[in-house]
Amino acid sequence: MAENFVKQLFDFINASADHHLQSAENLKEFLTFVAGMQSNVTISNKILAYGYNPNATDIHTKEEWERFGITVQDESAVIYNLQHSPESKQKYVERVMYDISSTDATPHSFEKFPNAGFFAERLIMTAPCPIKYKAEQATGGRKACYDPEKGIIEVTHGFRDEEQACHGLLREFAHFYLCEAKQKQGAKDKVMPYDRDKHGVEAQAVSYAICIRYGINPPAIDVVSPPEGEPEDKRKILQGLDYSIWSISQRIEEGGRQQRRFATEEGGADRTRGSTQERG
Repeated sequence: MAENFVKQLFDFINASADHHLQSAENLKEFLTFVAGMQSNVTISNKILAYGYNPNATDIHTKEEWERFGITVQDESAVIYNLQHSPESKQKYVERVMYDISSTDATPHSFEKFPNAGFFAERLIMTAPCPIKYKAEQATGGRKACYDPEKGIIEVTHGFRDEEQACHGLLREFAHFYLCEAKQKQGAKDKVMPYDRDKHGVEAQAVSYAICIRYGINPPAIDVVSPPEGEPEDKRKILQGLDYSIWSISQRIEEGGRQQRRFATEEGGADRTRGSTQERG
């Protein structure tokens, strides 16, 4: 019986992964959910959580909540997740999770930035690789471009405004992590070199989710062409997005902690300029 239920959960994950990639609207709805999710669970478990409760933001088992000193008040609001069986890494078992909304705790959210200028400052401070400013256009005639061979992001001063600068920087941060994920996968799968044009919509999707998470107007997402391939291939696309969103967010959060420590050491002064202008 348990094995049948685990199979049902995997079938749901596969069907949902396909659904989320069928259109730009479907993808944006799922990305909005991922943007609000505090728990660092696998993409498959995020897909399950979204299916059970599209408003979930922080999920844990009852035992985990109790260790935090928090009580689950509505035990009927079950969210099933999957984990490796204690007996074998090749097998999975279901586990019962609860969202924070089913507990006596107060839900919390990610930091919200007052404007795109402050957010752009944080992005520049927490870039995953060196940023090189250029007077002319970056590679390919772009305003910003991650170069995998040089390991840098080239940026011009040609952005329309700071909001567009945030979108462009995040897109290139996404290419950095999508490329990194491909390289890790390639060690065993021998995948082709990273093709940024092929992953353009994915990079836009990451930029969209990060902006939603931190309260910045998100960029548009181009029309999504439903991908072909096996369910595993579609899960890998969402896994790459989730890995990039998580990695970028970790750097943004750490940057915030560093700024707060610095402000405390300086007697509470806030040194953030909140502008991307006149950077050389």
